[in-house]
Amino acid sequence: MQYMFIFGRDPELSLLELVSYLNLRNIRHRMVDSSELAAVVEMEKLDFGTLIRNLGGTVKIAAVGDEDYYLGSSNRIRYAVSDYGYKALDALKAKVKKELKPMKLKAMYKPGKQGPLRPYETLAVMEEGFELVAYKKWVGKVIACSNPKEYEERDELRPKQRHEQMISIRLAKILVNIVAKPKDVLLDPFCGYGILLQEAMLLGHDVIGVDNNPQCVNASKINLDWTRNKYRLNSSIKVINGDSTMLSNFVKKADCIATEPHLGPILKKLPTKEVALKTVKQLERLYSQVLKEFSKVANGRIAIIMPRFRLHTNERISMGFLKLLRESGLKPISKDIPIIYSAPKSRMDREIWVISR
Repeated sequence: MQYMFIFGRDPELSLLELVSYLNLRNIRHRMVDSSELAAVVEMEKLDFGTLIRNLGGTVKIAAVGDEDYYLGSSNRIRYAVSDYGYKALDALKAKVKKELKPMKLKAMYKPGKQGPLRPYETLAVMEEGFELVAYKKWVGKVIACSNPKEYEERDELRPKQRHEQMISIRLAKILVNIVAKPKDVLLDPFCGYGILLQEAMLLGHDVIGVDNNPQCVNASKINLDWTRNKYRLNSSIKVINGDSTMLSNFVKKADCIATEPHLGPILKKLPTKEVALKTVKQLERLYSQVLKEFSKVANGRIAIIMPRFRLHTNERISMGFLKLLRESGLKPISKDIPIIYSAPKSRMDREIWVISR
């Protein structure tokens, strides 16, 4: 059967996550179509409720051709049709309305406030009816939708907070899914307050964290213990106070690595070219050592974030990361790497590098 995966605001990264997740779990599938909006995948039926919770970059999953629009018992329903580039939208809406009529339902059409329904709108409609998504030539009924409240809860209730330097839950989840097979031991060599490790645990992984700041190590332990207890997980946790330029001295092996390391000083405004070049030079010295340690420790894939500084002139300043990779015996997993991730309100872009030996 074919399923549509509707992506969030970083479609290239979301597609890489989806393909990696399926491949690393040996889930048979065939990519029928993909774009900046969605992917259509031919695959076996899965637990799509669990799948949507596991994926960070997918906001909706729809079953193509599912015309059992409504299976509930109420005679009052709401429904919606979200357009993702469908060529005959008016005809589709008319068809749905005609097919609902013999069911003697009081069906109220619920359009999105700004184009396609957002996740919180979709969840509300699904409680009382259904949503169809229309993409190119495909139409499907939404069978799973991401729940922003789950992320908000973790962000709000986590015991230790450091908002300015915390990776987002969605990005953390994506990085884990890009590198980790089921039951892999995942290492974050710059773990900070443990957000990435928290998401790895929720995905079923044992975790190792390293940070050279004792305050971060303590905060990470508290956050990870809280996660294990709140969500009743059995993941093993190890957090080490150490310098990742000497990583192999205290971590012998890990199945995979995912990390957002030190990206330079916190920027209050866009840097000058001089400041950006100086920061890049300092970071290159650090990561020249770190990557060589990664090569010794990691058995599988490595996902690492590198900064790309924005200037007032609209110029971008990056480090010579490919050269550092070659010197450490590592290489990108494909020619499409890196992928650029631009967070709202951020004063820098992030380059997402996925590498291996």
